[in-house]
Amino acid sequence: AIPEDARSQYVLVVQDPFNSFYNAKLVHNFIRLIESMGLKPVLLPFKPNGKPAHIKGFLDKFAKMAQSSADFLNHLHVLGMPMVGLDPALVLCYRDEYAEILGQKRGHFEVKLANEWLIEAIAQVPCLPASSKHFTWFSHCTESTAKPNTGKEWSTIFKHFGANCESVALGCCGMAGTYGHEKVNLENSKQLFAMSWQPSLEKVTDKTTVLVSGFSCRSQVKRFAEFAPKHPVEALLELIQQARGQ
Repeated sequence: AIPEDARSQYVLVVQDPFNSFYNAKLVHNFIRLIESMGLKPVLLPFKPNGKPAHIKGFLDKFAKMAQSSADFLNHLHVLGMPMVGLDPALVLCYRDEYAEILGQKRGHFEVKLANEWLIEAIAQVPCLPASSKHFTWFSHCTESTAKPNTGKEWSTIFKHFGANCESVALGCCGMAGTYGHEKVNLENSKQLFAMSWQPSLEKVTDKTTVLVSGFSCRSQVKRFAEFAPKHPVEALLELIQQARGQ
C-alpha cells in the first residue's frame, strides 16, 4: 500500500539467528541508526537462513530452508525497498550457498551488508564535522575474502560521520562458525586466535574503539580477549548521538 515514490525511505532489516537471539541490542541499535538517518526501518519476521545446517553438512535440510527463505525475500524484493543484514557470514550465504544449492530457483532478491547499504545511503545524510575519533575495524575472514573492499567502504562511511576508521589485515579468528564452540576444537580455536587477532588487539590501547562486524568474531574476542567489541553500526549511532548532544 506504500506509494512507489515513498518506498526509498524504507529499510527492511533482515534478521539472522545469532544477532537476533544472542545480541538483540545490536539489532535495536541498527534500527535506531536507520531512524537517526531520517529513514523508516522495518524489522522483517525472522526466517531461518540455514547457514548452520549447511556448515554441518545437512544439505537436504539446508535446501528446504533456503528455498523457503528465498521465496519470502523474493516476495519482498519486488517492492524495491533495500534489504539489509548485519552478519557478514549470513548475508553472504544468501549469495553463495543459496545460488549453489538453489540455482535458478534462488530468484533475484538482494540482501546487502550494512556497509554496502550505508555507502549509498549516506548520500542522503549531511556530513558530520570532523573529529579526533579513531576506530579500528577487524574483519570477518569470509567478508575479507568475498568483499576485499569492505575496509575502504567503512573508512569512507566513518569519514562521512566525522571519524577515522582503519582496518587491519587478519586471518581467521578461530571461531569459524560453530567450529570454535565445540570442546574438541577448543585448543585449535585458541591457537588460531593467538596467530593474528590477539596481537592485533593488544596493539589497541582503547578497546572501545575496536569494531568487529562478524558475530562469531565478536564472540571469540569476548571469550579470549575478555571484552565485548562493538559492531561498526553501533559506533556510527554513537557518533550521530554525540554530534546532536543526545
